[in-house]
Amino acid sequence: MGTILLISTLFLQEGEAMLVRRYGKKHSAGLFFNAILCLFATLFFVITDQDGISFSKELLLYGVISAFLYAGGFYYMYLALQQGSFIGTKMISSFSVVVSVCYGLFFLQEDIKFTSYIAIVLIFFSVFMLVWKKSERKKQERASARWLIYATLSALCNGFIAVVSKSQQMYFGGSCDKEFMFFSFLGASLFLLVFALVKERNNFKDAVKTGFLYGAGGGLLNGAKNLFVLLLYLYLPISVAVPLRTGLGYILSFLISAFLYKEPFTKLQISGIAVGVLAVLLFQL
Repeated sequence: MGTILLISTLFLQEGEAMLVRRYGKKHSAGLFFNAILCLFATLFFVITDQDGISFSKELLLYGVISAFLYAGGFYYMYLALQQGSFIGTKMISSFSVVVSVCYGLFFLQEDIKFTSYIAIVLIFFSVFMLVWKKSERKKQERASARWLIYATLSALCNGFIAVVSKSQQMYFGGSCDKEFMFFSFLGASLFLLVFALVKERNNFKDAVKTGFLYGAGGGLLNGAKNLFVLLLYLYLPISVAVPLRTGLGYILSFLISAFLYKEPFTKLQISGIAVGVLAVLLFQL
C-alpha cells in the first residue's frame, strides 16, 4: 500500500506542475488561474476537517503573512514553468530549504549537521551548472535571466513559508496547523483574485472561462497530493518517505522534461541536476 501511495503522490505532484505549465504556455491570465488553484486547494482542509476551524487574532496575523507568501510562491512558480525548463524550475524551487536551514541556524540556534553545510555548497554548484549551458559551438551563454529570477523568487517565498509555519507551530504548540493552512490558502486565493481584477481585467472573460477550469484541476490535484502524503506517512516513516519522494520526484521530472517536453540538456546541466538531487537528499539525512 505504501508503494501505491508513493507512486500516486509523485504522479499527482507532477500532474499539477504539468497542468500549470500547460495553462501558462497557452494563456496569460496567471493571477486568476492561481487564485482558483489556491481556492480549490483549500477544499482539502475543509473536506478533511472533523473538529471545525478555530479562529484567533494571532493566528490571523500568521495566516495573512503566509497567504501573501503562498500567493507569491504559486504565481512565481507559474511564471517560471511558463518561461523556463520544467526540471530546472522544480530543482531551483526546492532549494528553498536553505532559508529554513539559515533560520534554524541563526535565529533558533539549532544544531546543524555537517552534511547540511556540504549541501548548501552543492546547491550553489548545482545552480551554476543549471543556468549555464553550451551551444553547439561550445560557447557559454546565460539561461533566461527572467526565468531564473522567477524560479528564485518562488524558492524564497517557499522558504519563508516554512519559516512562518515553524514560527506559528512554536507559538501555538502545533495545535493550529490545520487552521493555519486553511487561512494561508484561502488568503492566497483572495490576494491573487484582487490582483487579477486589477491587472487582468482587460481579458477577464477569457481568464474566467479557461482559468477556472485549469485552476480547479490544479487545485484538486494539489489537495489530493496533500491527502496522499498524509496517508503515505501512515505506512512509511517520514525519514524514509521524504527522501524517496524527493529523489524519485526529480527522476520523474527529468523524464518528463526529456521525453515529453523534449527539453535539450547538456552534460553540464545533467550533472547539475544530479548534484542538486544529492544536495536536497543530504539536507534530509
